[in-house]
Amino acid sequence: MQPPEPTLTDTKKTAPIVFSAIPLTFGAYCREIISYSWLIWVFAAKEIRMLYVQTYFGLLWSIIRPVMTLLIFTMIFRLFMHVPTRSPYYLFAFTGMIAWNFFSQISNTASTAILRGEDIFSKLYFPRVILLLAKIVVASLEFFISLAMLVILIAVSGAPVSGGLITLPLFLFYNVLCGFAIAIWMSVLSSRFHDLIQLMPVVIGIAIWVTPVFYPAELVPASFRPLLYLNPMAGVISGYRYALLGDPFPALPYFVTMAVVALLSLSGLYVFSRRERAV
Repeated sequence: MQPPEPTLTDTKKTAPIVFSAIPLTFGAYCREIISYSWLIWVFAAKEIRMLYVQTYFGLLWSIIRPVMTLLIFTMIFRLFMHVPTRSPYYLFAFTGMIAWNFFSQISNTASTAILRGEDIFSKLYFPRVILLLAKIVVASLEFFISLAMLVILIAVSGAPVSGGLITLPLFLFYNVLCGFAIAIWMSVLSSRFHDLIQLMPVVIGIAIWVTPVFYPAELVPASFRPLLYLNPMAGVISGYRYALLGDPFPALPYFVTMAVVALLSLSGLYVFSRRERAV
């Protein structure tokens, strides 16, 4: 006996099957990021090989670059301008420099990761933010090498271990968030305004001079100091100096700004997930 033909009523009761490259919810998108997280290390390892393996000095460039920069700015700010600091100036400047370099490397490289990965997306599906996270891993390599150098310099100088060292992971987390917030929003906006990609390095190059990287925040006139609280990296750098050098704890307004950065990061990821195909 043949089975009965499906009626119109039966057809209406059957739920349609929908195939989509984009998760239906933000939570599903975050779960996909976790499931594809192994790709972060694949892309990061590939870029590290491209950056260092084919060069003559290789990974030594991660040491040469910050040392050369430190020497130049130590001559400018310490020998010529006599900037006063609580700790030895080379430790003070190096602490601010590694935090800023970490931020700027994430901001500059991760912002363009999505646009440069279009050929990969045409062959393989995965959450596009994976490429951005891989850039953060690559930037972390040079950061931790520089941090190890700083710890050695602190030990050699005989400076006491700061009691705030336990807070270092907190400021490291906010350091990453500052770069990620800019990178994720630039990835969203640059899909419509391509000129932003060209403008980004210029803005970062100017921003270093209004951030207390090579000079203490106390040198900023009191009337302009509230504007400094709007700069989240100023708080992050103050936090690094508190954790590593024993400088005063960052002012409370910095943490308000950092909370705003955390919200910008989360909202940026949400908007990015909703516009996955358009980015």
